[in-house]
Amino acid sequence: MKNLFILITLCITTVFYSQNSYENELKQTKLFVKEVLKNQPSKVIEYVKLTDGRIKQSKTDNPVEEFEHQWEMFYKILRKNNKIVYISKSDDLWGHIGDSKTSYDYYFNEEGILVGAEKSLDFFLLDTTCANQVKYYVSYINVKAEKLEKNEIYKDDNGNVIDFTSKKCKNSKKYIQSIPNSLDKITFRDLEGFMKAEKIKYYQTDKNETPETKKNIGYEKENPSIGSLIKGREKELIQENENPKSKIDVDRKLISFIPGTMRRGGVQPSHSCTARGSITIAYTVDKAGNVVSARKSGGVSDSCIVSTSIGWIKKYVKAEKADVSSMGTYKVTF
Repeated sequence: MKNLFILITLCITTVFYSQNSYENELKQTKLFVKEVLKNQPSKVIEYVKLTDGRIKQSKTDNPVEEFEHQWEMFYKILRKNNKIVYISKSDDLWGHIGDSKTSYDYYFNEEGILVGAEKSLDFFLLDTTCANQVKYYVSYINVKAEKLEKNEIYKDDNGNVIDFTSKKCKNSKKYIQSIPNSLDKITFRDLEGFMKAEKIKYYQTDKNETPETKKNIGYEKENPSIGSLIKGREKELIQENENPKSKIDVDRKLISFIPGTMRRGGVQPSHSCTARGSITIAYTVDKAGNVVSARKSGGVSDSCIVSTSIGWIKKYVKAEKADVSSMGTYKVTF
């Protein structure tokens, strides 16, 4: 009985220590990131994931124009002692067009473990008296057993916390709280898991790389795909189940787009979807350049947005003629 009591006490102490340890690491990392962003912003390196999964380092102050309509996501990465401790992910286009903006911040300790995260989403409302605009924020902290504790808050366009029990907001509660469900789920608990969850193509490790050149890489030394990725090498790409077909925007171009999308002119076609968000559709075109298949590959899961986007792609998108079929991805923002 005494041994059982000691074991239980030890388990409780271990859980408390682990949670407290992650909490302290999260606070320290946030302070480090805040200090660097304020005083040494050049240490933060920006990368762009292209629509074909490749990642490249941005060389300009305007990556949206730098990569034209080929970009899918933007990442800002910060190292401490040569180890990645912070990754920010965002789709900047949402902010530019003014209807919505989303961002994600992930914090890692120097062992590559996720210690905390933050998500934010600004969106406008339709047919509601509660608020014209909602600013949603949620923070996470890693605890024992790889569980994330969550704390979320909703604010209106005046910066006041929304009271969902009030007369003007109680009928909008379900609708407003359903919108953040479109945000990416945190299914990973370490740095390697983040890269896999983002479906980023890794670059092969340089065959001429020696142990001497890797001695300061730290975590990436045991995970060469991470090191190669962040260095932005343009070596041969590798990815599980990579399709051998040609790729749109790599060796074949689109000649027709959905109006008002992908930085193209025109007005986006009308639709009846009430949800807001961005979706990525993977599609295949035949030799003639016509879309023969399309499916959701990322973004919001709203059924109206999914079906509408697929319909638009089949109706409007067309590629130049070629001797082979090709695959590509297309982003649409509602």
